Amino acid sequence: MSRANTAYEAYRARGVRRDGVKLGRPPKSYRPPATPAGKINVVDPDSRNIKAPRGYLQGYNAQAVTNEQQIVIAAEISADSPDFGHLEPMVSAAQAELKGAGVNDTPGVVVADAGYWHQAQMENVVGRGIQVLIPPDALKRKGARPGWDGGPYAFMRRVLDTDEGGGLYRKRQGDD
Repeated sequence: MSRANTAYEAYRARGVRRDGVKLGRPPKSYRPPATPAGKINVVDPDSRNIKAPRGYLQGYNAQAVTNEQQIVIAAEISADSPDFGHLEPMVSAAQAELKGAGVNDTPGVVVADAGYWHQAQMENVVGRGIQVLIPPDALKRKGARPGWDGGPYAFMRRVLDTDEGGGLYRKRQGDD
């Protein structure tokens, strides 16, 4: 038992506050259970419950940046479930890896799925001279999200509806 718990139990056992007022019945001693309730992951305590397309699973979230030939340029693993917020750090990681390999060219286009939509980060990447193609909604959704119409959302939908924008976006799947 901790010293604080022991001191508290002794205070309660005396039954009197400093001002002389009597306390109620002494508390029952706390005894922790021999076996903790619930489940713990003894294999990998750093992993977390991650939201996946088919529910939750114990694991990690992997981020990867590839070139047009699907060669991995940069990769990161995190215990964060959503992809939201990983766009700019992954573009920076890819640029650092390319620079380390002696490639000083700036990537022309960044293509990612709807989970990476982060307007401030997208604007920062565009500010570096890199075009960004990210749909504002997943294809599962019928119509626009409430409040996600007009402005950059409508612009990105129009770009992705063009032959060139749609063609570039389809390349991220590696089928072309």
